Amino acid sequence: MIAGILFKKIRQFPANTPQALNAFIIYLSLPALVFTQLPKLLVTLDWNSNWWLPVSMAWICFIFSYIIISFIGKKLGWGNAKIGALILTAGLGNTSFVGFPLLEAIVGPQAIPIGILVDQPGSFLVLSTFGVIVAAMFSGAKITPKFVARRVFTFPPFLCLFATAVWYTGWGRINPHSLDIIMPAFEKVASTLVPLALFSVGFQLQFDLAIFKKRWVGLTIGLALKLILFPAFFAFFYIKVLGGHDLVTHVIILESAMATMITAAVVAGEFHLDSEIANLMVGVGIPLSLITVPLWNYILGY
Repeated sequence: MIAGILFKKIRQFPANTPQALNAFIIYLSLPALVFTQLPKLLVTLDWNSNWWLPVSMAWICFIFSYIIISFIGKKLGWGNAKIGALILTAGLGNTSFVGFPLLEAIVGPQAIPIGILVDQPGSFLVLSTFGVIVAAMFSGAKITPKFVARRVFTFPPFLCLFATAVWYTGWGRINPHSLDIIMPAFEKVASTLVPLALFSVGFQLQFDLAIFKKRWVGLTIGLALKLILFPAFFAFFYIKVLGGHDLVTHVIILESAMATMITAAVVAGEFHLDSEIANLMVGVGIPLSLITVPLWNYILGY
C-alpha cells in the first residue's frame, strides 16, 4: 500500500494504473483464489450448521446502514445524493481487496475460504442488487431486473464461484484429484491478489483537507458506523447471542470491521450521488481500518 502511494507521487506509473490492476484482479486473481479456496471450504463446511452466518453479515449490515443513515440524514436535512452515498459506503465493506490481506495477516490463510463466503454471496451480491437499487432510488434513476441480473452474472469471480460449486458437487466429488495438475498454476495466479490489491488501494487513496473540513460531520458518522458500531453489534450478536467462538465467528467480526468497499464509491459516482463524501469514506476509512481491525482482533481476545 505504501508503494502504491509513493509511486503515485513520483509518477513512475500511468494515471490509469489502478484500473489496469483492478481488471487483472477481478478477471484473474480473484477467480483463481475462489477456484483454489472454495473446494477447501466445501470439504469442511457443515451445511447443517452455520454456513449462512458469513453470507448474512453483509446483508444485515447494508439494511442497518439504510435504516440508520436514512433516519440521520432526514433529521440533519441532508440531500438524497449525500444520504445515498453514505448508505452505500457505510453499509458495504472492503471484504476482498483489503479484507483478504488483513485476514491473512491477522488470522492466517485458513480464514480466506470463509472470507470468500463473506465477500461473494455477501458483499458483492449486496452491492449488485440492493446497492444498485438504493443508488438508483436516491439518484432518481430507473433500473430494470435485467440490468441487475447482468451486473451479477457477468462478474467473473461470482461466475467462478458458481462454476466451482457446480463442478465440486458433481464430477469433482467423484474424482477430487481431477484438477490437481493445474491447481498449482491457479495458486500462483491467486497469490497475486494481495500485493496487487494493496498497491492499487494505495495508488487510489485521496485525501483533501479542504473537502474534509466541509464534510467532516457526515464522514465522522459514516466511519463511526462502519468501523466501530457495526462490528460492535456483530461481536455482540454472534458471540453473546449466538454463542459463537470459532474461526467463522472470528472472520465474520473482522470482515464487518473492514473499511468501505472501493466499488461502492464507484457506484455512487456512476449514479451521480455525492462523490466527495464517498471518496472520503474510502480515502480516510482504509488507512484507519489498518489500525481499527487489528484493534478489534485484540479487544475480542483473539
